[in-house]
Parts: sequence; structure tokens; C-alpha cells
Amino acid sequence: MEDTEKKENFSEKDLPKDIQNEIKEEIISEIENKKIETGQEIFIEDLPYWTRIAILEEGKTFEILLDMHNGQDDFSAGNIYKGKIVDVLPSMQAVFINIGSEKNAYLFVPSRNKIEKYKSGDEIIVQIKKESIDSKGAKVSDNPTIPGKYVVLTMEKKIGISKKIVSNSEKARIRKILAKLENEIKSENIGIVARTEAQDTPEELIREDFERLLKIYQEIKEKIKKYPAPTLLWSDSDIIRKAIRDYSSLRLKRVVSNSEENLKKAQEYIKEFLPGVYENVKFELSDSPFIFQKYGIEEDFQNALKDEIEIEGGIKLVFNETEAFTAIDINTASFTGTENLDITAYQANLISAKEIVRQLRLRKIGGIIIVDFIDIKSQKLKRKLFSEIKRIIEKDKERTKIFGITRLGLVEISRKKSGYSLKKILMSKCPTCKNGYVSSDILKIHETILKISKYQGKIVKVSPENFKILDDIVKKLKLDVRLQIKYGLGKWEVAI
Repeated sequence: MEDTEKKENFSEKDLPKDIQNEIKEEIISEIENKKIETGQEIFIEDLPYWTRIAILEEGKTFEILLDMHNGQDDFSAGNIYKGKIVDVLPSMQAVFINIGSEKNAYLFVPSRNKIEKYKSGDEIIVQIKKESIDSKGAKVSDNPTIPGKYVVLTMEKKIGISKKIVSNSEKARIRKILAKLENEIKSENIGIVARTEAQDTPEELIREDFERLLKIYQEIKEKIKKYPAPTLLWSDSDIIRKAIRDYSSLRLKRVVSNSEENLKKAQEYIKEFLPGVYENVKFELSDSPFIFQKYGIEEDFQNALKDEIEIEGGIKLVFNETEAFTAIDINTASFTGTENLDITAYQANLISAKEIVRQLRLRKIGGIIIVDFIDIKSQKLKRKLFSEIKRIIEKDKERTKIFGITRLGLVEISRKKSGYSLKKILMSKCPTCKNGYVSSDILKIHETILKISKYQGKIVKVSPENFKILDDIVKKLKLDVRLQIKYGLGKWEVAI
């Protein structure tokens, strides 16, 4: 009887210290080295109202690119314009520029002393950094860059190397290549910066990339002389080109599209940017227009718009995006680990950290990010967690920095802002409560079309308010559905 009671009350703490440590190391090792799939996949979904591209790594969605077909002139991030200054406000350190868009573009001048050089009526070359949204005009920079796969051309004399390239020997090799290229453009007022992708890339490919950019630069120069302001000098709005240039890797193995034209575009860009990979990539034309839904990406897209999501082990992550920063809270909810509280906290934190970094990429969240991790008392495990978070963050293509773990378990992260977050683009503040978010019309159209597509071969009733727009989309997608008007239905309701 006594033996039975001892067995029932036995815990990990009854083991000798060295055995306890061994168990800890085994559990931690198991979490950190879970077997993962390899390879990269790109999914291109073209629908009448938008084009979405998903980049999958290790079988998981890490990036979603979005291009909305809103029927307006395309003033996309990355585009370079010859504009005209219409107003200078020294007190706001702001310059407003006509680039041909409905709202004037906005240039922030960091130094009050430098704002004196900007004069109303002057022409200026600018590049869109943040697209126009709501009542705000586009945010621009007067130091345009032309990005390639391996290098970036700048409109000022300089040589630079991505901070993510840490090997001294590799930096020296790349610097030597850049010096050769710079020597060939001494007469031009331009510079070259090596991107992270330049690491371990043969000189020949870096040179080819540079020569492509130099050709674009020469075309821009000619347009500056030829056309008056406002005028578009160079467009970087091709979402497929951006996806392959900025996100594809040597591990690319598959491209899927619902459009033959887009599949051909992808083939051309892969030949241009990754010629050595092209022969090993499988190109597939989908028989369904809804690629994201067919391949399980739609759920990732919808989750990236939610404030709260549930991840592995029943852990819940809560995202709160504000103007100043983004706060992320970890709720262990139904997560169960070991009897050792520190190891359980480490497990939950590590699982959460991996998903948080993925969500930052999916959601396009930048700026200051505060993560409230579960407190760990063991300094050794705390240091190990910090080291693992740094390792995970290194995979992010955006410039990201982590500043340590506080006594309260808070981690401060800074991530380069590259445009607006997915939530800001597709959702807006609730006009009623002023607190939560509501879906934009384009998101509601998408969700309604997905509902309608489930009723193939049937008559679907919709509200009179949306009948025309939904009927046009159904016809363009060639869905086997007939729409009918039904009075009394809510704007986005459907009925059979």
C-alpha cells in the first residue's frame, strides 16, 4: 500500500538534480529540433477585385502580398515620380508634393535646417514609401532606390552591405565586387548596396543584377529630361515581380497560379532573378480560382486579421495594434507542459515566439512591438529563450532588432515599417463603438463570394444593393451559380 502511494505521489522533483537537468535538456532539445518540411512554394491567386500572393516556407505561410484592383491610377509603394512642390510647412517639417495623385504626397524632413532647400514650385524626384490610405496622401522619400534581387541602386554616392551579412570574409568578398561595379559608374551620382540575398551569390549573378538596375536608372534619367512634372518615372507595382525578386529563394520548388498569364510571368521573372533554379521549379495551373481556399492558405489570411488567434497546444496570442506600438500578449489557456513550471513556461514561450515572428510577417506589422512573454525564473532558460528568439527573428527579411527580456518578461522588438499593416489596409475603426475594427467593402465582397461559390449549380439570393457587383464577379469567375435579388436581406447576406 505504501509503495502504491509513493508511486502516485512521485514527481520529477524526487529525482536527483543531474537527472532533472537531463530531462530538461531532452525536452528543450525536442521542442527546438522538431522535424520540418523543406522547400519554398509561391501561390498566385488572381481574382476580379484583387491579386494575392502567398509565400510558403517549410509548409507554412510566412508572407502574403496584396494588390487591390480598385480601378484607380496605380500609385504603389516603390514607384518613382518627378513631382512638383506645392507647399512647404517648416513648423511641421513637411513638404507637400504633387505627383499626379488625388491627394498631394507628403515628405517629412528630419532636420529643420534642411527644410530651407525645398521651395514651392520646384521639381523634385521622389519615391512612394507608404501608399495613400483614407484621408492621408502617400508618404514619399526624396532619396529613391531601385531594388534588384541582390543589390539596390541608390541616388547618392555610397557602398553598403546588408547588416544581416555577418561573416567578415563574405563582407570582404562582396565589398570587392561592389568596388569593381562602382568603378564602372564613377561619372554617375549613384551608389550600390548589397542585399542579404547577395550572401554566397556568385559575382556573375550580382553583376547581372546590377546591370539590370543600371539600365532602369538610365531610362529614369531620360524621362526626367523629357517629361514635365508630375510624371511617373518608374513603376514597381508588378506584384509578381516583387514577390519573386524580394521573397523567392534558391529553395523554391513550386509555383501555383489560377491564371495562365500570371504563371508565364512567374516563369519569366524566375528566369531573370533565379536562372539556376528555374529547371527545378514545378509550375502548376490550378483548376480552382480560389487557390488560397484550396490549399489551406485562406485560414492564415483570415487569422492575420484577427486580434486573437489560437496556436499549437491551445496557446492564445492577442494582438493589439495602436498608433504608437503593437502589444502582443501570450495566454497559455489550455496549454499543458511538464510539472516543472519553468520548462512549461519555456515551452509555451518558444512555441509562441515562432508563431509571433510568423504573424509579424503575415500581418505586415512594423515599428515598436512589445511582447508579454510568460515569466521564467531560471536565468539560464531566460537567456536560452532570448537566444532562440534572436535566431528565429534572423529569418525575417525586414530589418528587425530585439532588445532583451525585462524582469517582467516583456520583450521589446523593433521591425522596419514597410507600408501599412494588413489590418489597416483591409479594416477600419468601427464607426459605432470607435474601438473595434470592421471589414472593408473589398474584404466583405471576398467573404461573400466565397460563400456563394459553395452553392455550385444552385440559385443564390443576394441583396439588391450588391446584386450587380456580385453578379459581375460570379460571371468573370465562371461560377456555376445564378444570382437572384431578394428584398429584405442584409447587405452582405446570402440565401438559398
